[in-house]
Amino acid sequence: MNDDPFSILDLPVRFDVDPDVVRRKVMRATLALHPDRATDPVQASENTSKLAAMNAAARSLENDLERAEIVLRRHGGPSPAEDRSLPDGFLESMLEVRMELASAHASGDEADRARLEEWAKSEWDARRAAVARLLEGDGDHPPDRAALVAVRLELNRWRYAQRMLEQIDPDVNALDL
Repeated sequence: MNDDPFSILDLPVRFDVDPDVVRRKVMRATLALHPDRATDPVQASENTSKLAAMNAAARSLENDLERAEIVLRRHGGPSPAEDRSLPDGFLESMLEVRMELASAHASGDEADRARLEEWAKSEWDARRAAVARLLEGDGDHPPDRAALVAVRLELNRWRYAQRMLEQIDPDVNALDL
């Protein structure tokens, strides 16, 4: 079974995906494939499976981080298991920020917690923008190998910003950023 969200939704493989286009594709498919429209139980079951796959594909593409990973994989870029690199000094700086967050939580300092949340959102936005720029390529050709490696580095950093936001607010949803 095909588990590529771009193929399932018949969309071009690109990071910059219009969420409205994704929703419209799923809505049209729902109207056409709704199990109640099937003439027999086998067809109804097949339609249900197709719709479930389309909804799962839409959820994947609506999540910026997940979509970036999918695009990177489709272009042959390194996976998180293949490349865990981070910039020099990055882990140390993240440790300092996490210690500041722990201190803000312990002291109940809402202003400090808000400052750190704003920093994490800014970092999240910066990583997203960098990935979007790198995956854009020249528009006609996929990114070259160096760009794909740079995307992996940005995604590795982006995940730290995501985890930081989750630590600040466990109910954070990447779709809300």
